[in-house]
Amino acid sequence: MPNEVPINVPKPHPKNAEYFSEPTPEEREALKTSIASEGIRDPLKVTPDYTVVAGHLRLEIAKELGFERVPIQIIDGSPEYLEYLLIADNDERRVCRDSIKKAKRAEFLKRYWGVKSEAGRPKKLPQNAVINCKTMVDVAEAIGESVDSTQRLLKLNDLIPELQQLVSQAKLSQTAAHSLAFLPPEEQKQLLETLGEHGISGLSVKEAQNLRQELDSSRKEKDALADRLMELEEKKKDLSRQLVEVQDSLTSIEEEVAEKLGRQYEEKLQEALSGLQKRLRESREEAEGLKAKLKELKGRPIEKVVEKVVYQTDPKQEEKLREQELKIALLETQLQDLRQASSTEPDGLSEEIERLRAEKKVLEAEVKRGRAASQFTRTVRGLIRQLEKEEPTIENLSYSVETGGMALYFVEAQRWIGTLERYIRHIRNAFGQSDVIDVTGGEDNARKVQ
Repeated sequence: MPNEVPINVPKPHPKNAEYFSEPTPEEREALKTSIASEGIRDPLKVTPDYTVVAGHLRLEIAKELGFERVPIQIIDGSPEYLEYLLIADNDERRVCRDSIKKAKRAEFLKRYWGVKSEAGRPKKLPQNAVINCKTMVDVAEAIGESVDSTQRLLKLNDLIPELQQLVSQAKLSQTAAHSLAFLPPEEQKQLLETLGEHGISGLSVKEAQNLRQELDSSRKEKDALADRLMELEEKKKDLSRQLVEVQDSLTSIEEEVAEKLGRQYEEKLQEALSGLQKRLRESREEAEGLKAKLKELKGRPIEKVVEKVVYQTDPKQEEKLREQELKIALLETQLQDLRQASSTEPDGLSEEIERLRAEKKVLEAEVKRGRAASQFTRTVRGLIRQLEKEEPTIENLSYSVETGGMALYFVEAQRWIGTLERYIRHIRNAFGQSDVIDVTGGEDNARKVQ
């Protein structure tokens, strides 16, 4: 017969919310109906200090139903074992829809079981060996995923908390987040500051992959430049030391020795000195160039990468336009040469030039629209990012006569509202419809446009 304690005695485990999602309303209602009719059949598992290891949801529902006491089973062990029990026991009862919570469970199990990075179990064990080791297969089975999926989930633990929250809220896709997780935490923070929550959430999988590739490439280039700069500094020190030695040798040559040897030895020293000076000068120039390039790469690289990856126009269109321009230039040169060589107009050449010019004009218009769209995207994302930062201030804003001077800011806010309304009209006109975008419709209406 399990022990029973007053319902206010058991307390939730601090990591329960970290590892598990809330049940759906249907799942919760089904369990509530069962407990209301039959009571809690399976006792809550608690530690000696009554911290709940398994049974959080049953405890919550029992409180809702007005139960005064609940059955418990006391489990003792190390903190790691109890945390493992929290995961293992609850996994049998609850489905986790949050990939970040699932990733944290996988990370704990991997650490608790001492699992290495190898995916599978050993193919062949020594005779009479005791099989007591766990592998990634066991971790994957424990969280209900494939090994490959578990490996990808584990990588999400490398995301900064702000990005993990966006994944948990289903604002940032798991696949895009997986690419961002390979970036150092500092670069993730800079990326979030540059794009804002709205911009990060709007990244496609391809954009996230390209951002990772570009930032990795930039980082490798910076590291290579820094290494080369260190080599040059060492080289400069060595050349400076050699210069001093040669100069000392030149000043120490006595006249009588120089007369005996002739001027040949001194000339060789002078030649060596000149060569060393030249090499030192070249090393200094290269070092200065590397320092300038390194400074340029360190100067807000995230913004430059975002500009290249997220706000770029269609590169195929740009390339096609360049090809058209080259064709037109070549044909015009050919036409000019033929006109100079002959008094008659070449058949079909002028028409071909005009045709290409017409195609070029169409392409230029498309490229112009693409550039305008990129600029508009950059402007809107910047505006939304700023509004997101100020949202807590706006939420806490209350107008009263005593505040004084608020009327002036209200007028300024009205001007902003007017500007936003003009933006919305322009967007509607661009789509050729008056009801495509509802300013109050939020993300659902935005998806219709996409």
